[in-house]
Amino acid sequence: MRPRVSSRRPIPPLIFLVVLAVIALGVWFKVLQTDQARPSSVADACPAPPTVTEMDPATVRVRVLNGTDTAGLAAQATAEFVGRGFLVEATDNDRSGREVLAVGELRYGPRGAEQAAFVALFVPGITLVRDIRSDDLIDVVLGPDYATLAAPEAVAIAIATPVAPTVTACATADPSETVEVEPEPSA
Repeated sequence: MRPRVSSRRPIPPLIFLVVLAVIALGVWFKVLQTDQARPSSVADACPAPPTVTEMDPATVRVRVLNGTDTAGLAAQATAEFVGRGFLVEATDNDRSGREVLAVGELRYGPRGAEQAAFVALFVPGITLVRDIRSDDLIDVVLGPDYATLAAPEAVAIAIATPVAPTVTACATADPSETVEVEPEPSA
């Protein structure tokens, strides 16, 4: 007896497998291309604020937010900022859901980097957090260690002899996550 020969043609399943392989290669190509478009390091994604330059406080828009359970802290800081000539657009509680530690966080977008460096002089010890906002509005989120703004004399000295911030951070697309970045030593 002769072995039975299958009458099925192997061509359609082979074509199907080749089409699947081409689709899989296309997907991997797109994934790798997208991965290469991302910044190569956290430092590239989150540059430190620029060197501080003196500004007119009336040109800097800030929003003062209370990141603590202490009632009235944002109102107190708002009065201090207004007394120094800043344009305070809002005073409220921080509703981001982030835990704010130490003196607080100064949140800003790429367009507000220079303003953030200037505002940071008024709140020594604040952590600068660059996020993805598209405007130049600066959020000053007060933490449990906040007491008062720096004395005008201390701010004047800091403007005359700028020092790079000690700690900066970047918020990811999820505002509850940040990446801390230590500035590189200057040469």
